[in-house]
Amino acid sequence: MTAAVAVIGTGTAAGWGRHRLGRLVADQTPERAWFHVHPPHHDLWGTREPVVCDAQLLDRFVAGLRAELPVVVSAAPPKPDGPTQRSYAGLAALTRPSGRILVGVLPADAARVPFAAAGCGLLARAVPGLPAGAREVHGEAAVEALPGWMVGTDASGEPVTVNLPPGATVLVCGAGAAEVVSTVAVTGRTVGSVVGSDVAVVSTEAAWRESWHPQTCRVVVTETAADAAADCIAVDLTVDLDAGHLRCGETTFPFRRLPLR
Repeated sequence: MTAAVAVIGTGTAAGWGRHRLGRLVADQTPERAWFHVHPPHHDLWGTREPVVCDAQLLDRFVAGLRAELPVVVSAAPPKPDGPTQRSYAGLAALTRPSGRILVGVLPADAARVPFAAAGCGLLARAVPGLPAGAREVHGEAAVEALPGWMVGTDASGEPVTVNLPPGATVLVCGAGAAEVVSTVAVTGRTVGSVVGSDVAVVSTEAAWRESWHPQTCRVVVTETAADAAADCIAVDLTVDLDAGHLRCGETTFPFRRLPLR
């Protein structure tokens, strides 16, 4: 798992930020737009090389934002929604994120946050609000890449995980494919049809084409791999639940599906 270090501003600006955040955490007021920031994955497997975010990188973020220093907080990972996600969270406890780093900006500056983050080698995803229990970061903060998405276990019972890198297409097919894909959100990814989501879940060729975005991984859900091939969907990785294997090009890797509720 990759970590980056963000150096938070000091002096008057940081002191003002601490004062404002103390009130925001207590009151949960909608005075800021909040974004989860994290380094993108480049590969379907493996970890990221560390990206050191020092004072110069923070300066670039502020320059790209063309606004004041953002408020930076740490927050717990997203809560599972429903029994399937809760069972996934228990099975994937060792691969789940330990926390998230969020930045808060004035709503008028929110549209520029993804571009400012991209200039720093980071992705920024909007979150509905400041999560309960969020704490302001003092000094340095580890900005972690998202964990791999656990799709099953190997013959030894070890987790089989894949990354969902921006620009990639992952096909999930077989019985219960939609149920398995519903667990993606528990890894901390933003799943939805809005532009800029970490993951766009689609089921047709037209939707696959319409959801293209350089910062989004498209996950295609079909009954069989042949369905995607017939629709001429270009697939980087196939997770075949019925066959019990991952397929990337000519390479296959067996796995056992998760016993989700």
